[in-house]
Parts: sequence; C-alpha cells; structure tokens
Amino acid sequence: MTQSNSKPTFNLWRETWLILERSDGPPMWTSIEQALTEAHHFSAIYNSSPLAVAGIHRLLVAILQASLNPQTKSDLRNLWMASQFPTERIKDFGEKYAERFDLFSEDKPFMQSGDLSLAPIKGDNSKTVAYLTAETSPLTAIDHYRHGYEGKEYFCPSCLAAGLVTIPPFTGIGGRGYRPSINGIPPLYVLPVGRNLFESLTLSLLLLTEKEQYWPFAASREQDLPWWEHPPVVERGKEVIKVGYLHSLTFPARQVRLHPVKLDSVCTRCGQLSAWGANTMLFEMGECRPKDTAPWSDPFVAYHLPDEGKTGKPWAIRPEKGKALWREYAGLFLSPSEKGKKRVHRPAILDRIAEEYEDDLPELNFRCIGARMDQAKVLEWVDASFGVPAALMNDSEITYRVRDATQFADGCAEVIAGVFRSSVNTSRLGDRHKVVKDQMLNQYWKALAISFRTLILRLVEKEGLPKAREHWAATVTQQAQATFEDAISQVGDDAACLRQQEEGKQVCRIRLANKRKNYLEEGVVA
Repeated sequence: MTQSNSKPTFNLWRETWLILERSDGPPMWTSIEQALTEAHHFSAIYNSSPLAVAGIHRLLVAILQASLNPQTKSDLRNLWMASQFPTERIKDFGEKYAERFDLFSEDKPFMQSGDLSLAPIKGDNSKTVAYLTAETSPLTAIDHYRHGYEGKEYFCPSCLAAGLVTIPPFTGIGGRGYRPSINGIPPLYVLPVGRNLFESLTLSLLLLTEKEQYWPFAASREQDLPWWEHPPVVERGKEVIKVGYLHSLTFPARQVRLHPVKLDSVCTRCGQLSAWGANTMLFEMGECRPKDTAPWSDPFVAYHLPDEGKTGKPWAIRPEKGKALWREYAGLFLSPSEKGKKRVHRPAILDRIAEEYEDDLPELNFRCIGARMDQAKVLEWVDASFGVPAALMNDSEITYRVRDATQFADGCAEVIAGVFRSSVNTSRLGDRHKVVKDQMLNQYWKALAISFRTLILRLVEKEGLPKAREHWAATVTQQAQATFEDAISQVGDDAACLRQQEEGKQVCRIRLANKRKNYLEEGVVA
C-alpha cells in the first residue's frame, strides 16, 4: 500500500494481495505480475472463499489470453512444453495496462466506475462492503458462518479485490431492478487443476480465433472489452449487445465505487492489519445483456440441452439443494453420449483439454465451484474436486454407463423415500417425518460417493464392465437398505410403529431387489 498526497493507492498488478499455495513451503502473498511470471513455482490459488478463488482464476486467465494471445494449437503446445509463462509478454502487458488495476484510482479504479466519488456523498445510497462477499452477507441476506453488525465490516484491499472479482461470475438477481451477470443465475464452474498453477491456467486457455469452436456461441468477434480496455465508467443498467469472451470474464455486472478510509485497523474478513480499506461503497446495477439475445455459453460451464426434436434454450448445471455433486459426474466431465434420454454437454474447455492433453496427463483433475442462490440470497456454496481418468474423457460408451449407473442410484433413492412415506404415520410425525426422510437421503448419497469413485476406476478396465455393473448394483442396493432401516428405526418404538418398521423393511428389500434385477438385465441387453 502506498500513499500520495494523503490519497490511497493500491495497485493489484504490483502489490501483494493474492495468496498462493506452495508445495514446498507456507502460502505466499503475491501481486498479479508475480503470480503469473512465477506460476510454475506455486501449486494453487488460496482464499477462504472458493467463490473468490474462481473469480481470481478467471481474471488471471483473461490476462493470459490477452497477453499471450494464442492463435494456433502449436502456440498452446509450445507454451505447455516451456513449463512457464514468458516473462517478457507478462511485463509488456503490465507496462501497458497496470494503471487499470489500481483499486483506489481517482478516475480508473479496478472493476469500478471512475465517474463516481471516492467519498460518500449526501443522498447516495451507500452500502456496506459486506455486499461484496457471500460469507459476510449483510442483514438482508443469509450468512454462511459469520454473524455481526454489517456497519462494522471493514475490508482490507486484498479482501476488497477478492470481492470485486467475484462480481462477473457470481452476481445473481439482486432484488427489483438488479439483473444477474453474464451467465444468469450463477452456474457451477469447472476449473482445470494441473500439477502447478502454470498448468492449471494453461489448461484454461482457449484459441481466440474466429474459427475457435470452444468460444461462447454468442461471443462477439468484432470487439472485446476486457476490463483494462473497457471505458473506466460503468453505466447503470446499460444493456450491452456485443460481448467478447474476455469481456465476459471481467463483466461489470454492478456499478461499484469503494469509499477508502485510513483506519490503521484489522480487516474484519481476513484479520490482517491494514492502513487503508473501506467499509462503505456505492453498489448499483451495472451492465447486462438484453433478455431477448442469444443465450450465453461459458466455456467453464456444463449445460443441459433440450430433448431432441424440441426447441428451447440450454440451461446450466447449478448447485441443487441436497444433490451430491458426484451425481452430475457424466454431464460435467465425460463426452456426450447418443444413448439415453438425458442430453448434457460438458464445459467446452474440457473438450479442448481432452483433445490436446490426454497423452500428457493420465488423470485430469477439476475443481467445481458454485453458489446456490435464492434471488439475492446465497444459501450455500459448493466446492468439490474430482479426478477423471484421461481414458474416459472421449469415450461416449462409458458416459452412457456412468449416467445409467447414477440413474439406477436415483431409482433406489426413490424406492427408499417412497417406502418410508408409506410405512410411517405421517400425521403423527409431521415435520419430523420430513426431517428424518431428508437425513436418510442425504446419508444415502454421501455414503455412495466413495463407491462411485471405485466404479469409475473399474470402468477404465473395459474387460470388467459386467463385474463393475454387478458390484455397483450390489453396493447401491445394500446401502439403500441399510440407510432405510436406520432411518425407519427412528420413527417410534410402540407396537404399531415396530410393526410398520418390519413391514417397511420387507417391502423395501423386495423393491430394491427388483430394481437391481432390472438394472442388471438392461446391462446385458446394452
């Protein structure tokens, strides 16, 4: 942090605000420039909020796309073989655009509108900086784990920047007149994870050419305005017709202006001592796309497609209440399959990775980050990691079998939920009945996660497909029965309840056995 004429300045390009993990030591604070030029020395981005990690990742990808400007597959292959980013290209970018990364600049503030005042003005609808982060939500939203008086929130420059970079990917509906960001209701983002930060970011790069098939379908080829080329003014509620790919990664969905103050105090979010920071800001509607434009397709997002022969827009995979993320494995990571009714297309970035890097990485790893929202409220965030054997990335037959396996587990879940409802006296249990049933299903899906990973590894060995199917069928039905019996034993201990429990166990056993039989028979036909 530097100070000139009693005015704060904090340039994210040069000053340390990012925390990067190292495999051979403690995490290290870095600037954007150092993070990119030394990315091969770091293992990953760290932040207490996974939403900030995703936002930072996308910002770094946008900078690399602009500074390196890969045009051919050879460009990306040569970069991969070099094992580090070219320092000269990164520094050239900094010399040209570093001024656009100053958090408290008077006229060109980072991800803010330079026409607004640095200080609160009487009559302005100033808001707390808590609006920037989900885990320190203001009183109008739902807190993850922190509760306190929002007016006392004081964020340091690092936390302010981390909040600003979450606006493009995670801004949802913010109430009347506040529309969501480029991707609508925030989807689940799939981020490649390499053996170090250099690989993670390189795996995230696309070819920015007219014929690049992995670009967003609606992206403008005529102009692209990433933040450092975007006018330093964000117009309130402006509808933008043409949006380029880099513009989408830094999309200013909110009109923001931080009000920096000198407090020499501890940041209420991260606990770091900071000379300057902010506790209020102007926070209004920013840019948006018209409602009648073509749907946007983000390269890091998986989409459900309309049924064949039917019209409609694709819709993104998003976190769902009570739905374990591994159940979306086929749609998130595997190639589309012509078999089956469900049509999902994995993130476009995975198509490019599968095409280019299958021989370099026997197993590809991905981090999935998302937020489940209800209007303006963040109810929970999702942060999960998955490994995908490279041999499965381009195998549509395996995709069908994985999807079929998850549908079988769905069917068994329906069995135990249905038998539970019919086996207990719901009028006596009321809300408790629903709580026990929900706990039963949550436990069932949680218990199957490790078994699903085992199934994936078995499917790599195609000679063992029938045995893999048999093992999965036995595992799922046994887990379903055990979870059901544990749940139904909690509904009462009088004679009537005990009789209902025993009858329910028997009915559940029979229905699960039928499910298993049909599943195995269908496998023989397939």
